[in-house]
Amino acid sequence: MPQGTSIQGVQQVAVDVAASLKDRIDQMHGTITADREAHLANQAYLNGIHTLPKIPTFATTEIVELRRRAVLNLIGLLVSIPAQVSFVDGFRREGEPFPKEWSAWLRNNMAAKQTSIYRAALTYGAAYVALEELGKKKPKIALLSTKDTVAYYTDPVNDQYPVYALTIRSHATSTTEGRMVYYDAERIVHFKIPKGGGDRVVISDLPHNLGHCPVVRYVCSLDDEGTVRGVIEPAIPVQDRVNQTTFDLLVTQTFSSFKVRWAAGLLGEPVLNEDGSFQLDGEGRQVYKPIPVSQARMLTTDDPTAKFGTLDETPLDGFISALEASIKQFAVIGQLPPHALLGNMSNLSAETLVAAMAQTMRFAHVMKTTWGASHQSLLRLTAIDMELGEKAEDDYTSEVRWRDMSDNTFAGVIDGLGKAATMLGIPGRALWARVPNTTTQEIKEWETMADDQAHEAAFNAPDPAAASRRQAPAARPQVPTPLEAFGAPSGNA
Repeated sequence: MPQGTSIQGVQQVAVDVAASLKDRIDQMHGTITADREAHLANQAYLNGIHTLPKIPTFATTEIVELRRRAVLNLIGLLVSIPAQVSFVDGFRREGEPFPKEWSAWLRNNMAAKQTSIYRAALTYGAAYVALEELGKKKPKIALLSTKDTVAYYTDPVNDQYPVYALTIRSHATSTTEGRMVYYDAERIVHFKIPKGGGDRVVISDLPHNLGHCPVVRYVCSLDDEGTVRGVIEPAIPVQDRVNQTTFDLLVTQTFSSFKVRWAAGLLGEPVLNEDGSFQLDGEGRQVYKPIPVSQARMLTTDDPTAKFGTLDETPLDGFISALEASIKQFAVIGQLPPHALLGNMSNLSAETLVAAMAQTMRFAHVMKTTWGASHQSLLRLTAIDMELGEKAEDDYTSEVRWRDMSDNTFAGVIDGLGKAATMLGIPGRALWARVPNTTTQEIKEWETMADDQAHEAAFNAPDPAAASRRQAPAARPQVPTPLEAFGAPSGNA
C-alpha cells in the first residue's frame, strides 16, 4: 500500500512517518471528514432513520403517514444482541489470578462502559479507546468517538498499536471553540480550534513513557487488506426490503382489507330552491343531496330498480407471508435467532433455546476473541503506566474472563462442573470462574472464605503424631461373676 494513502470509509491508513505534525493532523482530519458520510449513514439506520419506501408524487397525506409507519427497525438487534451477551468479568494471567492492572479497569467503571465499545465496533466496524492522564500510575481509560477518530498504522492488519491517532472531542462553531487530541508513541497533544475555524492552537503537549501510541482499536471484521466493516452496512438492503414489504401490507390493510358494500340506483333527497322548486344543475338535471354513508347507518329503498352488492376484501395472507420471509432473510444475514424477530416460539425446552441461539453465540464468540485481544493490549499499556514490572508489561499469556451469557440452565451447569471435578479431577477452585454470573469480587471472597475454612479445619483437627504417642488405657480388671466366684462357669449352661 502506498505511504500516506487512505482506504476510503474504513479509517485504516498507511502512515507516512516522515510527515510533520501539522501534515499528519491535516491528513488525519481529511480522513475523518471523508469517512463521516458512511459513519452517519450507519448511525442513521441504527437509530431508525431509514430510506423510506417509494410513493407517487400525488400520494395523499394518509399514504405519506403509512410510509413513515412502515419502518420496522430490526437493524438495532444486530448491534444489541451481540453486545448484550458480551461482558468481561475478570482478568487473569498464569500464576496470578487477580492482576493489579485490573484495578484500573474497575476504577474507570469499565464494567458499565465496555458495552459502548462493543456497540461502536459493531456499528462502524471499529471502536477506539485511549489511555490518558499518564504518569500518575492511575491512567484514565477514555472511549473515543469512532465518527471523529482515525488511527494510522504502518501495517493495519498486523500492528498491535497505531503509529499515531487523532480524535476530535468537539467541533468548532461560530459561537464555540473546538477541541482535538493527537496521540503517538511519545506524547499526547491537546489542541484548541478557534470559533469559526482557523489555525489550531496547542493547549498542552504531554510526554509519556509507554513506548506505544496509547490508543487501542476494537474491530468487528478486519480483512487481509486492513478494511474494517460493521454489521449494519451489509444488512441495509435487507432492512429496506423489510420496510417495503411492511409498507405494502399497511396500505393493503388500510384500504382493501375489508368488504366493500355498494348500492346503485339510490337517490338522496332533492335540493329545493328558496321558492320550493327543485334545484337544477347547469345541464338542467335535478340536483339531489349526497347520501350520508357510515358504519352506523343502514341504507334502504323502495325503488325496485335499485341494486346492492359486495366487493370482496384483499387477502392479507400473502403480504404477511412475504413479511415473515423478509424477516427470516434478515435473521440469516444477521446471524440472529429467528424467535428474537418473529416471536413465534413458545413452550421451548432449555436445549431447544440453546440450539436456536447457537449461531448467534458462535458469532459472539468470534467477537469476544477479537475484543479480548484488544482488552489485553489495553491492560498491557495500563501495566506499563502503573509500573507493574516486566512480567505484566510484556505478558502475552494473560486473558480476560467473559461472563457466561448462554441459555444453559444453572442446575445443568453446576451438574456439569461437579462431574468435571469428580470424574476428571479438575480442582474445584479452578471451576469457580465458570459458575454463571460470578464476578471477580465474588471469587476473591470465595478464595478468602475457603482459606479461612481450611485454616480452621487444620487448627481443630487432632495432631496425628500426638495421637500416636498417647498410651492406650490399662485394661480394667475382670470382676468374676457370682457363679464364677463359686467355681461354676458363667453364661447359659
